[in-house]
Amino acid sequence: MPKNTFFNLPAEKRNKIIEAAIGEFSKTHYQKVTIDNIVKRADISKGSFYQYFKDKDDLYKYLFSQIVDQKKQALHQVKKDRDKLDFRGYLLQMLEEARKFETRLTGLKDKFINQCPQEVRKEVLKEEIPKSYHLFEEILAAYIKKGELRKDLNIKTAAYTIISCFTSIEYYPFAQGEELHIILPQILDILINGMKIR
Repeated sequence: MPKNTFFNLPAEKRNKIIEAAIGEFSKTHYQKVTIDNIVKRADISKGSFYQYFKDKDDLYKYLFSQIVDQKKQALHQVKKDRDKLDFRGYLLQMLEEARKFETRLTGLKDKFINQCPQEVRKEVLKEEIPKSYHLFEEILAAYIKKGELRKDLNIKTAAYTIISCFTSIEYYPFAQGEELHIILPQILDILINGMKIR
């Protein structure tokens, strides 16, 4: 994580560094991303970089932490519609919001999946996936309370199952012409049928 000196910077300067990092990591192979290019984009000195971050991996992990937090805030905006939507509709709306959010980060996500060193990727996922679990546990609890999902549902296991499905969706064996927006509702239906009141 960043050093305290980074958090002491004005928000505008912090954001400039983050945007520079997103730009570099999105366009360049992870192994070829250099601190020189990041500091050039961010218009800071190399010495300043090391006052803020330990190394490139440290910046990368922080970058993903910020992205996950922003995505979570975007998904919380859907909360206002919870009373109007059934569980399936609510999850579909959340997935649509997540898709919109991730559109600007497509290059970064692809490189995370395909180029990020395994050890760094594991650290990022270990740190960030629990944030999604908590969000889904809250949603599941709300729909159990509404009477739409089984009272005996193990919320922790259900949240894990949903998150596992959607974080590994890129490995789904898509047939030619098969679209994600067609597959997601089908996956949801299979998951939800196991959670509904019988």
